[in-house]
Amino acid sequence: MPLVKNGDIMKKSVAKNAIFNMINRGLTIIFPLITITYVSRILGAAGIGSVASAQNFSNYFTMLAAMGIPSYGVKAIAQSKINPQKCNKVFTELFTINLFSTIFCVIIYFFTLWLLQNSYTTNKLYTIFVILVIFNIFNLEWVYQGFEEYGYITLRSFIIKLLSVCLMFFLVRTEKDLVGYALLLCFGTFGNYLLNMVNLKSYVKFDFSHIDLQMHLKPILIFFASVVAIEIYSLVDITMLTAMTNAEVVGYYSNSTKIIKMAANTLTALSAVLMPRLSNYFYNKEYSKIKSVSQSFLNITIAISIPSCVGLFLIAPELVITLLGNTFEPAVDTIRILSILIILMPLSGGVFCQLLLTSGNEKKYLICVLSGAIINIILNANLIKYLEQNGAAIASIVAELFVCLLMYFFSTKIIKLSCKKRNFISILVSSGSMLVSILVIKCFITCLETYIKLLTEIIIAVFIYFLTLIITKNELAEIVKRKIDKNFSNILYRRS
Repeated sequence: MPLVKNGDIMKKSVAKNAIFNMINRGLTIIFPLITITYVSRILGAAGIGSVASAQNFSNYFTMLAAMGIPSYGVKAIAQSKINPQKCNKVFTELFTINLFSTIFCVIIYFFTLWLLQNSYTTNKLYTIFVILVIFNIFNLEWVYQGFEEYGYITLRSFIIKLLSVCLMFFLVRTEKDLVGYALLLCFGTFGNYLLNMVNLKSYVKFDFSHIDLQMHLKPILIFFASVVAIEIYSLVDITMLTAMTNAEVVGYYSNSTKIIKMAANTLTALSAVLMPRLSNYFYNKEYSKIKSVSQSFLNITIAISIPSCVGLFLIAPELVITLLGNTFEPAVDTIRILSILIILMPLSGGVFCQLLLTSGNEKKYLICVLSGAIINIILNANLIKYLEQNGAAIASIVAELFVCLLMYFFSTKIIKLSCKKRNFISILVSSGSMLVSILVIKCFITCLETYIKLLTEIIIAVFIYFLTLIITKNELAEIVKRKIDKNFSNILYRRS
């Protein structure tokens, strides 16, 4: 693929990018569902917890090595891509900074393992996961996101995930295969990074002439501070559970959050494609377009996240037994507590986050996530010792709710966003109808196998929800219905 030409920059459809990103996030649901179902039964809660603790430890260093470049880089590439020479220079500068920071963090990683030298860090798993830190050098996803190449990202992810599933059956066969599972997780990351390097020359080239690293340091550090705050309050749960409980509890919580984040991250993907486009709109001061695009994504997010939250809360028992097995039954309550994140995360990490970052309000974004991190740590310290994994879940909910409300407050200072009362009521009524349908199935259909019952609940619930949206004349449902009718009519017309 040749370097992107100026005239092609804005031709990429936001809708198509969102669809590609949704497909990509969909893959991050389908394939992990396969792996989590298989691996949980082989390794058990304690095995899953041991691997999760080691991976969580390495994630701190990966975060430090990345220095916020994955977020800042998208914005920098999006704003410079119309000028290939400038884009090459920006890429080279950011890659160089990332190279030095990664080398430094690898050294610190091994020094920390030597310094701690306890039963956790002497485990082989902690040594294996340094692979994730080393390969951060090739974490160039921000280049492809900046160029809005979500089609390529989706195809590449599919290939790597398919290979990972195939490798899983060879590497994880008994409860002792923790090392094999750890290597599998590493492959899923560095496989993507290596393919990114192979395809890189189609978009940017290294240009070390007149590079200026210093100009990026201040904005990178602002992004980095935000990333640190975010990562701390997403990693601190596992860290504190590891320190205060045991591997089994960590396993329950780890798998619960995986299931929740599969759903939440798919919705967050809807608005993740906004960053390159909003960066351009803010750069050109096209505020009407900013409001239009942001409002559309907010409406879609609300319409999908609310029923997803309700549905997951209700089907949690069947979901845990089907995916994780009976030994993970304590995770049912944890998943139910965390289900509210399916609404909160796509808002705070999606629409509101994109508005703050692309409008130059990184400091306000930092205030939000730093506040959330502090709240999460304080609540974890007090709740985990009494409620174990459920205490960590409650802490996450409270912290995320605070972050979401604060981000909404700051976002409204930039663009006024709201959900129409009629549409919101329609969504609530439709979610209520869906809730009733699931409860009816639970009460009257008890003879089915658990997985068949789960599938029945999901299919009927989705059908009832969208049918009620149409009956209540939800604006979004009407738009989708018109597009389907139009496409169907076109197909019939071509055949006649």
